[in-house]
Amino acid sequence: MKHKIVQAGLGARGKIHLKGILENPERFELVGVYDPSAEAVEKTVKMFGINCVYNSAEEMFEKTKPEVLAFVTHPEIRMQYIDMGIKYGVKSIAFEKPMAVSLADARLITKRCLDNGIKAIVSHQQKYTQQLQLLMKRVRTGIFGTPELIRIFMRPWASHLATHFIDYALWANGGIGAEWVTGHVHGRNKLYDNHPSPDYMLGEARLKNGATLLIESGYLSPYTLPDNDFWFNNRLTVYGTHGYAWAETGGRYCEFSADTKGKTETSQYPSWKTAESEIQTPFYTELADWLDDDSKKHSCNIEISLHGFEIMEGIFKSALENSRIDIPVQGEIKDHINEMKKILPEQKYPEGSENTNFFLTGRKAK
Repeated sequence: MKHKIVQAGLGARGKIHLKGILENPERFELVGVYDPSAEAVEKTVKMFGINCVYNSAEEMFEKTKPEVLAFVTHPEIRMQYIDMGIKYGVKSIAFEKPMAVSLADARLITKRCLDNGIKAIVSHQQKYTQQLQLLMKRVRTGIFGTPELIRIFMRPWASHLATHFIDYALWANGGIGAEWVTGHVHGRNKLYDNHPSPDYMLGEARLKNGATLLIESGYLSPYTLPDNDFWFNNRLTVYGTHGYAWAETGGRYCEFSADTKGKTETSQYPSWKTAESEIQTPFYTELADWLDDDSKKHSCNIEISLHGFEIMEGIFKSALENSRIDIPVQGEIKDHINEMKKILPEQKYPEGSENTNFFLTGRKAK
């Protein structure tokens, strides 16, 4: 079945989403696009040869009556598009991570979508890379035994990639979520970025099957690649009772198992620069499958995405309150980014840090 879809947001990520939609021509009919930037629109028209451009999101919805809304915006622009999708009766919404800038907003977005029967998905699309697909396939064979420890580290700050890799960790754990978390945060620079986060986050989550999830994000995280590959310096490792494997954004996969006969074997799959333009296509194929069959729930569905967001927010809350936080987070739901802006002190950084890509990218502290 073919589904009518519109997209708002035509920046760099927006063009990749659009490519993914257009590469599913039997599943989606693109009936409208919108972006407030005339330059972004011009580049998109030239790149894709489309002619369904509208002057406003409202006009686009009124004239096209879409079934599916995709919007690709910064995290502070979420609720207005969710509300617009509800107003015009869409069946599905696809949007970028992080799903919100606060847990309260993430819960409200999830509730509004579920209450209105909307199949919403969040773009945790790295799971479609060849190396993460292989990792999942191998974990599911049981070759590594029972998962005991899942470790994540990311050089970029948390709001860029933490919910990505928490989602992949939960995926690797068979969808089994967390009971509680503890955490530490420090550093003010990235609190003022358009993806606001502390400069460093360290957290632990106890998963309901007894496995431990360790999460590290920011400027103190390990280097596995040169600094000019900063955005790709991210790794997910699954340690089991009989072996382990890891996969990185940059395309590497490594395994230690009975099949490798006591050695580690590393393989190189397409780099992120190649993979990024390819993996949005299966993300939308899976959405079309879910739209056509309720039993084929999308692996990036909003409920598992909210759980991953709760884990990250629970780590923030634990750090601010010096306590273990049970999941789902109970009690008063504060805006943890604003709380960090009030509370976190100035931080001294290692000599030379100011010349690394962590500090040369994004917005700096006010």
